[in-house]
Amino acid sequence: MSLPTQREAEAFLTPLRAKSTVFLLDNRTTDLLFSRFLLSCLVRTRNEALVADINAFYSSNAQRIAPESDALQNISLSLPPPGFAVEPWFVDFLIGAADAAVVVLDDLNTLYHLLSFDGSKRTGNRISFLMALTSFLARTRLQTIISKVYARNRPIQNSRRGARSLDRLGDLGVAVEYEASELTFACKNGSGWRGNGTFSVRVNP
Repeated sequence: MSLPTQREAEAFLTPLRAKSTVFLLDNRTTDLLFSRFLLSCLVRTRNEALVADINAFYSSNAQRIAPESDALQNISLSLPPPGFAVEPWFVDFLIGAADAAVVVLDDLNTLYHLLSFDGSKRTGNRISFLMALTSFLARTRLQTIISKVYARNRPIQNSRRGARSLDRLGDLGVAVEYEASELTFACKNGSGWRGNGTFSVRVNP
């Protein structure tokens, strides 16, 4: 994939500033293409970015999603250590990311399941708090905070009536689809790109 133009990268990223945005992905192919496009935008705009690589997606797929550029030094990966305490590590990561213009959390499905390992019935409340923290930090620091969640088997954040699924826990929820060599981003909740709330870009698989 060639780098997007400066105009394309800024058009994609600017509406996400000062927001916690959750991208809803329908399958792994879409995830790979979206991640490659996102990294390419960060390289083009030279934004300092920090990635919480919770499920080692970025580190294990680096050759497939990293743009062909020597400018990747502005993007840092943070992997949790073995046996880590989920909430303290996640909060410390967010607090320590104050200097990053863009923060990427990969992914919410993994985070949810890690939080549920101790058998707590309050997993939904716990992840809601963590996502509320991302919203607060994005707004007060003027950061772009990006999370991903898979559409299939996405957990509900708690069991009470009216509970929201994970893709609705951010300030902005965006569905991502790939078809005919084009990635399409459509806002499902919140306000994003101008016009009809969609953004499209041609990509090479």
